[in-house]
Amino acid sequence: MLKQILTLTIFIIIFAMNGCQEIGDNRPLLSGKRGKQPIIIVNKNRHLNMAEFWIDKINNPNKVIMNSKEIEEFNNNISYKQHQLTYFKDISNYYSGSWVKKSIEGMFRGLTKQVQYFEDGNRVPNSFFNSIKEYMSLEDIAPNTKTRYALTVNYTNQRIIPTELSLLKKKEQIFFDRNQNSALDIATPIAILHTTKDRKWHYGVAPTSSGWIRDKDIAFGTKKEIEDYLNTDKFVITTAPKSAVIVAGEYYDYIRMGVRLPSLLTVDDMTMVLIPTRDNNGDLILSNATIKTSNLHKGYLPYTPNSILTQAFKFLNAPYGWGGSFGEQDCSKFIQEIYATVGIKMPRNSSSQSRVGDNHLELQHLSKDAKIDLLINSANIGANIIHLQGHIMLYIGDYKGEPYVIQTVWGESNKHYPLARTAVTSLNFNNYIDKIDRATFIKF
Repeated sequence: MLKQILTLTIFIIIFAMNGCQEIGDNRPLLSGKRGKQPIIIVNKNRHLNMAEFWIDKINNPNKVIMNSKEIEEFNNNISYKQHQLTYFKDISNYYSGSWVKKSIEGMFRGLTKQVQYFEDGNRVPNSFFNSIKEYMSLEDIAPNTKTRYALTVNYTNQRIIPTELSLLKKKEQIFFDRNQNSALDIATPIAILHTTKDRKWHYGVAPTSSGWIRDKDIAFGTKKEIEDYLNTDKFVITTAPKSAVIVAGEYYDYIRMGVRLPSLLTVDDMTMVLIPTRDNNGDLILSNATIKTSNLHKGYLPYTPNSILTQAFKFLNAPYGWGGSFGEQDCSKFIQEIYATVGIKMPRNSSSQSRVGDNHLELQHLSKDAKIDLLINSANIGANIIHLQGHIMLYIGDYKGEPYVIQTVWGESNKHYPLARTAVTSLNFNNYIDKIDRATFIKF
């Protein structure tokens, strides 16, 4: 009898201890004081931050979601039906000058309506925008604009107007430079459609965005040269969040995840690739470079839940970077880089990403419980992204009846300072479950 009582007592103690450990797994660790606090610990359960924890919950994590032919058709749908992707091969030799001018002016006007401050806190005067408009030399755009072709030779910022100055909506928002449209990795193809008179800036169209790029960061070539470079059969994909590029034995730059590069050979732990560089005249030269083999994959990764979750978790705790600022990534670039490793060409912004393909679940009119039930029972892990206004997340599964995501997020609230990094969170984080409006399946 005594033995039974002792056994029961021990069981109750262990159960109580485990129960205490499980309480509040989905809540960031905060002290409870009134003032705002930084989030150091997002999940009290340390296992939630491991890709393998979530992969192990999937019945068949290595099941192919789409094969290479289906992915090609999916990308074609994004390009030709939804017009969210521009293939380099489809770039015209000439564009209407009025269209080019309208595109530049539209971006310019949009920026002038929302920014008020420079990074130093001083107000942006109207004279600044007048000088920028004069600098863009829009009167020089020919009625029939001839396209020039280029590849980026460095990690480069793509700007809405041709200046490196940060332009802010609010005085304190130094991490949100509204002039930052995107950031482009080495070997991004660009259709150059206009150039400033001093030739320091070019307006160009990239595969998923357009804007102004510095001359020193691109090299000009023929369309055929660039097409041949982009379409080589023997290629590798970068699979690390950042991969150092070594040229002539010295550090040259780094490349983010999902970049396709022609490969030459592998020796020990290094792989030789071809990267675009430029000569003194700005013309394209293809140069040898080396990258750690462990940061690369021959060809695309298979599109499986295992691949997507493994790639996503490589970003855990990586800093948030609005529009690629500071060489980092925001919510949509995070999604874009992950899916690029399997050959899927996602659009650049979160709203467009949530509309790719034809498989969507509209959630905005559902109750919280209905949303949770639908996600847990209908989502395809590895192929499911979740949208709320201005934000996109990758669904990774459920834990204790709650849906979880991995996301690159700013994530500020009235209780805590910005999370400002990639993190695993419950959809109850910042009440996202109430705000989500669409679940998108990246498959046919």
